[in-house]
Amino acid sequence: MSDMNKPTLIYVYPQRSTFILRDIQILGAHFLVKESFFAVKRKSLVPVQFIKQFFFLLFNLWHSKAVVCHFAGYSSLLPSILCKVFNKPCLIIVAGNDGAKFPDFNYGNYTRKLLGSVTGISLKYASQILPVHESLHYQNYDYYHGGAPAQGYSYFYPKAKNVPFTPVYYGYDSNAFKPKKDGVRRSNSYITIGNLSDPYCFKRKGYDLVIELAKQLPESHFTLVGWDGLTPIEIPPNVELLPFKSQHELIELFSTHQFYFQLSIMEGFPNALAEAMLCGCIPIGSDVSGIPYIISACGYILEKHTITHLLKLVASIDRSERNLSDLSERSRNRIKELFTYEIRCNKLIDRIYNDPRA
Repeated sequence: MSDMNKPTLIYVYPQRSTFILRDIQILGAHFLVKESFFAVKRKSLVPVQFIKQFFFLLFNLWHSKAVVCHFAGYSSLLPSILCKVFNKPCLIIVAGNDGAKFPDFNYGNYTRKLLGSVTGISLKYASQILPVHESLHYQNYDYYHGGAPAQGYSYFYPKAKNVPFTPVYYGYDSNAFKPKKDGVRRSNSYITIGNLSDPYCFKRKGYDLVIELAKQLPESHFTLVGWDGLTPIEIPPNVELLPFKSQHELIELFSTHQFYFQLSIMEGFPNALAEAMLCGCIPIGSDVSGIPYIISACGYILEKHTITHLLKLVASIDRSERNLSDLSERSRNRIKELFTYEIRCNKLIDRIYNDPRA
């Protein structure tokens, strides 16, 4: 279909993450996608972003099929209000921090009064909400004490709980992410990825548990990817700190490790976990949000954020009679079969064309 014949779609986002650019690419086959990037890193410039976005919407909204906002927050406020006024579809993808509140390490939109209110108002005025996992709408939570008793946008902003919502999971490229044929997996090797230099991310991703586990298991090997090379991190000799890697380099690393850790205190639908599983890593994840659903029977779930529970879990893996090679293959097949670009794209298109305001 030529661009001349495609309906126009406005896609709003606050950061140029890989999964957002991926959405724009797959939707671009069906729509003429007009991007609205709302930079929020410098809070002093947020008013300027509102002005820029207002005029962008003024010139483009009237001839657009719909507006899709990836994340609720400052970037979604004007689109949701204007779409409500002009009866245009506004679909908001809730993907993590817009469904969370953890005050002790300042994670989640609802830890800040103004941002929490803006997030909730956006969701209330949306025509649909598309969480990347249903737990971001609501979940009972007892994995980590700071998040009890519940998480999810409908818990923190009840006025949005009756807006129609449909979970739309992320998709992945199984042709790009696959085990290297010459990769030799090191026994008792564990890998995890994230921003090791950000103290809030360090806590949220559970790296404190991984390092403590490494101290208790000196014969095992641990690789932590995402270090800036400057931030001091105390590690035992069996832990290797690496900088962020390219996709090709990550595939090489995944192919030589046996297990992947996703011990997050809070997540939406973690991409690195799924990509590691596509490369044959056996997942070990926390009992949080979409993580148990992604892993299913292909790996292991940590029920509580404590080193005691983690040691018991790893010990149970060592005693288990489960075939680790079989688990590795099943991990890849689960992501390959259930979480594809095509499935995500089709669900997004279905929701756009079947929107209550369409």
